[in-house]
Amino acid sequence: MPIDRFYTESVLKNDCEFFLEEQEFHHLYRVTRTREGEQIEIVNGKGQLAEANVERIEKRKALLKITQVIESPPSSFKRILIQAIPKLNRLEMIVEKGTELGMEELWLFPGERSEKKQLPENQLDRLKTISISAMKQCGRLYLPSIVLHPPLQKWKTFPSPCYFGDLCPEAPSLFKEYQKSPHSECVFFAIGPESGFSDNEIEIFRTHHAKGIFLNENILRTDTAAIAALAILGII
Repeated sequence: MPIDRFYTESVLKNDCEFFLEEQEFHHLYRVTRTREGEQIEIVNGKGQLAEANVERIEKRKALLKITQVIESPPSSFKRILIQAIPKLNRLEMIVEKGTELGMEELWLFPGERSEKKQLPENQLDRLKTISISAMKQCGRLYLPSIVLHPPLQKWKTFPSPCYFGDLCPEAPSLFKEYQKSPHSECVFFAIGPESGFSDNEIEIFRTHHAKGIFLNENILRTDTAAIAALAILGII
């Protein structure tokens, strides 16, 4: 991935001009020290990659002109992580590495054993910033969505196929279990918080036909488990 890749939420069109502002402008002007006349790449997290010329640099923004737009279709296989809200430092790791590993959506919910039950707007904004940075770094063109959900007890329906981390000795491995039905267009994987799922939450999963699996012979931390699950699903 080139160092001169930047993000905008705008739809990208050939010959379109727009301003790059705020954090992305700071990165362009102060970090990469891009100057007028140079060419950069723009992504919008919606499958578009554009080449653009830096037409003019002002005090707090840069005028860009798009010269070429490349469209990339979305993945035919979606990996969606269902994550009981962990501590913020672990959640940030999950967002960063999950973006790099191709996670399409992150569903966050307050687990019964979650120490943190809510995420204020400023923390959600920070998670999005982390995800944007990871997207630019790893070269992908789609930005994962981060969605807040209620506790499991309030879910009216459950997605399928759905797997959840299970410490039961009889639980099969994710690799072997998923090989039994590998043709799904979408797969959901649920991870508990630092203290794991409660007995009640495990019963909810099983009632709704989610399958308990193990990821490793050792007990993994919540962020390690999320990364391991996404990595395994990425190579099956």
